[in-house]
This record gives sequence, C-alpha cells and structure tokens, in this order.
Amino acid sequence: MLRAAIIGAGAIAPAHVEGLLEFTERVSLKAVVNRSIGRAKKLIERYNLTAEAFADYQEVLGFVDIVIVCTPPESHKEIAVKAFSHGCHVLIEKPMAPVPEDCDAIIYAAEMSGRILSVVAQSRFISSVYKTISIIKSGRFGRINFAQINSLWWRGPSYYDLAWRGRWQREGGGCTLNHTVHHIDLLLWAKGLPSSVTAVMGNLSHDNSEEEDISLSILEYADGTFAQITSSLVHHGEPQQLNFQMERAGVNLPLKISANKQRSNGFPEQDEDIRKEFMDAYATAPYPDYEHHTGQIADFLDSIQYSRQPLVTGENGRAAIELIMAIYKSASTRIRVMLPLEKDDPFYSLKGISEQVPHFNTKTHSVSAFDDLNITSFRDTYDMN
Repeated sequence: MLRAAIIGAGAIAPAHVEGLLEFTERVSLKAVVNRSIGRAKKLIERYNLTAEAFADYQEVLGFVDIVIVCTPPESHKEIAVKAFSHGCHVLIEKPMAPVPEDCDAIIYAAEMSGRILSVVAQSRFISSVYKTISIIKSGRFGRINFAQINSLWWRGPSYYDLAWRGRWQREGGGCTLNHTVHHIDLLLWAKGLPSSVTAVMGNLSHDNSEEEDISLSILEYADGTFAQITSSLVHHGEPQQLNFQMERAGVNLPLKISANKQRSNGFPEQDEDIRKEFMDAYATAPYPDYEHHTGQIADFLDSIQYSRQPLVTGENGRAAIELIMAIYKSASTRIRVMLPLEKDDPFYSLKGISEQVPHFNTKTHSVSAFDDLNITSFRDTYDMN
C-alpha cells in the first residue's frame, strides 16, 4: 500500500483527495500539509479522512511514498527536490514551475532518485480530448497545417487579491502561465514545440496585478506550419476552443468534425465520407480508464507500480513552460523568439524574467486565502456540442 501526502490545501486539493479516494486499495492518504494548518484540518474533516494535518511539509517526507504538490508555483522546485531526496514519487500541479531553470532542477532530482515524476495536465484525461488527439497524432488525416488555441477565461479583479498572485517573482506569470498552460500542453501533445514565437501581451482589467491578463501569440514550426494562441482572463462566458486543421479534416474541441472537398471551381462542399471516417475512428478509439484528476492519479499509480513513464512526464511539463517563457520574451522585447531557449537566456531563470517583463500595475493589497474555494471545472468542457 502506497502512502501519500498532499502539500497545499487550497482550491485544487479536493480534486486530488477525490482522486486518491477512488483507489483506496492501492494508496492511503496519510497527510495533508498547509502552512495554515487549520485549512489542512478543514480538508481532512470535509472528507472524513484518517490523514494527519501538518504545517511543515518536511515533517511528512520520512513516512510517505508519494508527494502531491498543490502549492503556489514558486515553491514547486524546493518541495519536489526535497521529496525526491527522501525517495518519494512526485506529482506536481500545473504549472510545473515558473521557469525552465526550476523545471530542469526538478527533472534532475527525479533522475537521480529513480522515482516517478509527473506534472498535472488533467485535460489529457478527458475522453473527447484523449480520443481526438490520439487520432490526430496517428497521422491518419494528415499533418496539422494550422492549430488555433482560444484559452479564454474570465476572472474578476479580486482574483488577484491572493498574496502570491499577480507578482512576477512569486506566481511567475499571469493567464498565459497559469491558465493557458492546460491548452498549451494539449497543443504540444498534438503538434510539439514550434521553432519560433511572436507575441504581444497586456493587462486590461486587473489593476492589482503586475502580470498580463491577455496575450496573443503566433507560432511557426520547422515544417512551415503555424499555430495561434489567445490567452485571456477578460472573456465573458469563457468560450474555450481548440481547433486543429489537418490536411484531410478539421476538428474542434468542443468536438465538432468538418471535412471539405472541392468543386470544379475550387469552392468547397462537404465531404461526408471523410467526416464519417473520422467519426468511425473516434467511436473505436480507446477511452482513458478514468477522467480528469482521477485519470491522472490512476496513470501515476500505474507508472509507479509498473515502473513506466507516465502519460505526462517532467519533460512534457517543462516544454509547456519553455514555450510560455518564449511568449513572455517575445511580448516583452517585441521580437521574434527562436526555440529552444538557451540556459544563458534571461527568460530561463526567474531572476532574469523579473528584470525583463513589463510590470503593468503595482500590487497594492492582498489576502492570505479566500473563503470561497469554488473554481472553474474542466468537466464537460470538451464534450460534443
């Protein structure tokens, strides 16, 4: 029986508790850690857990096998590296870390320990996403000529009242890092890293944040194809969408399949045969065993049990961070940025970033925690419309 600890008892922690409780024959939650120990105790009481509450995560490292990191991004490297040094397997909430330098330190610590590292990307475990991207990656419908990612959210100004949010040095970035990382991971899973990025960003509606609340990016790939990413916290209704235009068909998430063939004059008409071919492939594509955070926890436990790589590796988590840093670099310097980033690049480290990025506002007030822990859910976001 594996023993687990959750570090950080904020809004995302319940998703991990509920996931672990699906596998009580495989893993036991022994500890919940939060600097404000009362919040840890409250989470234990909510789920009637037998776990103990702690204020210092280092107290639990000697007696657990798994550490799940749910703390602010600035602390991920320290916690993960220490957990690996104690022989723990580590699952880290997104984003993996604020900068590539921290990601590299985490990956190295995992390699030295021989333990499993995975980064949370629960969108991969949504059935419609899992099935669709498996078809895209098969190449059956040709290469992806163009991908468009609309990572559109809405957050009120008080969202940035949390003390660690809205500060480049602590949070590491705004919506591009902490919201669009979900969709960027899916783009990279389907298409890989681009060769260059051109981007702009700004802050339109959040005057208690130094960081961006909108960015727009154009990605160029070595094969001559393109992608576009819009990241926003100012879109009412949060109309998120992923669109992949392949050579033979186009697919949207929320799921919608389109295929055209040309008439004699080059104008389009529907190609129902190809559309049916995609839908038949979708119908027979495998489902994930479990969905959302529960699916990722199941995969993580399997990786430990069978000594295999998880679906979402540390390298996958790092790739998303590298692309996001390239976006920040381009938007800050107004130049086209080539990938990969070198280790001497200012946007490789947190110190370098804080000296390069624009500080859109001065953070003037903060609270340590919110009483309301309800957050946006991914459930049903990508189902067929």
